[in-house]
Amino acid sequence: MRFPKIALASAVVMLAAACGGGDGNASGETPDSLTVWVMGTSQDELVAYFEEAESRFQEQYPDTSVNVEFIPWGDAQESITNAIAGGDAPDVLEVGNDQVSSWASQGALLDIGDHVGEWAPAADMDQEALEYGTYNGVQYGIPWFSGVRTLYYRADWLQEIGHEAPETWDELIEVSEAIEEEYGVPGFAAPTDFTNGIASFIWGNGGEIAEQEGEEWTGRLTDPATVEAVEFYAGLTTDGVSPQSYVGETELVALADIANSQLGMYIDGGWALGSMEEQAEDPEVLENIAAAPIPGADGIAPVFAGGSALTVFGLTSYPDEAFDLLGVLGDQEGGKAYADVAGFFPAYPELLEADEYQNDPARSAAATSMQNTRFFPSTPRWNAADLDNKILPGAVLDIVRGGDPEEVLEGANEQLTTILNEPVE
Repeated sequence: MRFPKIALASAVVMLAAACGGGDGNASGETPDSLTVWVMGTSQDELVAYFEEAESRFQEQYPDTSVNVEFIPWGDAQESITNAIAGGDAPDVLEVGNDQVSSWASQGALLDIGDHVGEWAPAADMDQEALEYGTYNGVQYGIPWFSGVRTLYYRADWLQEIGHEAPETWDELIEVSEAIEEEYGVPGFAAPTDFTNGIASFIWGNGGEIAEQEGEEWTGRLTDPATVEAVEFYAGLTTDGVSPQSYVGETELVALADIANSQLGMYIDGGWALGSMEEQAEDPEVLENIAAAPIPGADGIAPVFAGGSALTVFGLTSYPDEAFDLLGVLGDQEGGKAYADVAGFFPAYPELLEADEYQNDPARSAAATSMQNTRFFPSTPRWNAADLDNKILPGAVLDIVRGGDPEEVLEGANEQLTTILNEPVE
């Protein structure tokens, strides 16, 4: 098994070795090796995981080794694009779960629908997450792991002022004001450049971002529930609950503030804890940062289930064997093992009911939120709407700067509907 410490994009994509045609293993020969591209950087725990996965895979294919190459997330776009063009390429590929439709539309991924239909673990997966791995009704990926955002808060402060973690919008404001009054720092951060956070407020009020009707997408940003939610989120800034310093910013600014006792509450994922450790001037502060589900209008809000999907690369010479390897990585055993070492959650709801998730203070809030997840529009055009045009963050920013919420969201909704229905290039 080969594990480069970090496989930089330049090392991955510059080779000119051609891939096979992806139409099956016509020779009937067992491959000497299969290659997996994993996003991120190599770590000892991940190396151990893949060694165990190779051992399991070799129970079925004793003469096939598994090569693992780690691709930094920032290099993924270039690496995969070059692989499509005939450069060095994997057999099994990890992609962000919100990227499946985009790569499928570009021909990078293989239709694995028949394989998934015969793969027993698929029935036990989060079915909405499994559906998110489709494009135009065709299955291209299966969920590997998920991660969700929660409300981080200073547990010691809330205890001192006699409050529990807020579960509703009213409680969020009440606790925020109490923190500021007692400790002289903002109680809650509502950064405007934060699609995932804004989405939870929309969903937490019964609103939607967009819906598909047949082949057409319709924006739902003008629905009363959505308008109310976006206006509330923007109002956290205009009403002074969240400071002006977060206008135009992402949650990363708030992360540093809560780590240094300059903020009482903010929304982020479990992956933020490592960054908090790096940012904290006083490490003891971290012992008092706890997590709770994100508050909704009247109770816990739904959250976007971020994470990754496992796919078979479209030009592999060994599609059947590649799916069997995907199956080892993504079944209950392989999926849970990877999620645990990577700090995420498995894509199997029944597994999340275990005590190791529900009774672990560091993971119980996220495990609870994993039972109430939503997904962004499953179309390659979502990236254009969100990453390129920042439609939701832009609308919040305009409202914070004085725009009329209904007028702003009417324009944003027209733009969203237009973009989501544009032809995929």
